[in-house]
Amino acid sequence: MKVLSIFAAMLSFFSQSTTQQTTSIVQRDPQALAILNQAVSSSGGLTAMTAVQDFTGTGTITYSWAGQAVPATVVVYEKGVNEFRMDATLSDGVRSLVIDGIVGSLTSQNGQQTKLPFYSIMTSGSLTFPFPRIAATLTDSSTSVTYIGPVPWNNSQAVKLHVVPPVDPSLLIDSRLKGLGEYDLYFDPTSYRLLELGEEVWWGADLSQTYSHEILFSNYVTTGGLAVPFVINERFGGQQTWSVSLSSVTFNSGLSDALFTP
Repeated sequence: MKVLSIFAAMLSFFSQSTTQQTTSIVQRDPQALAILNQAVSSSGGLTAMTAVQDFTGTGTITYSWAGQAVPATVVVYEKGVNEFRMDATLSDGVRSLVIDGIVGSLTSQNGQQTKLPFYSIMTSGSLTFPFPRIAATLTDSSTSVTYIGPVPWNNSQAVKLHVVPPVDPSLLIDSRLKGLGEYDLYFDPTSYRLLELGEEVWWGADLSQTYSHEILFSNYVTTGGLAVPFVINERFGGQQTWSVSLSSVTFNSGLSDALFTP
């Protein structure tokens, strides 16, 4: 009984120490929060951002495949931070990317489906409409955000923040997944508009190598009280994969969760 009592005390101490350690590593840098507040204010304000429950954008997309530009029409859907869908209509069929949290799939024009690993899509709920993620970064006290400072960016300069959101421990299935879910935000130092969300991701079954994944936002147009990026570019491993140019956007059309089922 004495041994059991000591063991129970050790477990209690370990549990408290772990909780304290987890709490202590959350950093909310005042400079970073100030940048986020300015970014939110310049884009329309937190009230306007959080009022958007879902987002639909229509326009065109140009894929960069084997050195060739392949155009298509596109509809993108977003709901909250974690749900995203992109349907591109090409000459040979519809290509669909669907994300629901850490579950995702890509359906090619011939109907073939590919399951996407969670370590490749941790931020993919914000591929075209980044405001829910910015608002969550600002308001979620369990998310660490660090001010990095001015950095060179695409022959210009940007203000860089590093963000570490909470991650379900069950996803850390391999020690090589260090930094899973972390990302960087780059803001224009004058307008405080978001220029880029950048991260390191893993692809396929090889966890020994990471690849840079960048989403670049530009051509902001004020719509529904928010400054919305109408041009979005994706780069993977330093190479452009697609460019979306929106012609119209709609907020709060009542999108169903079933739309985002991979």
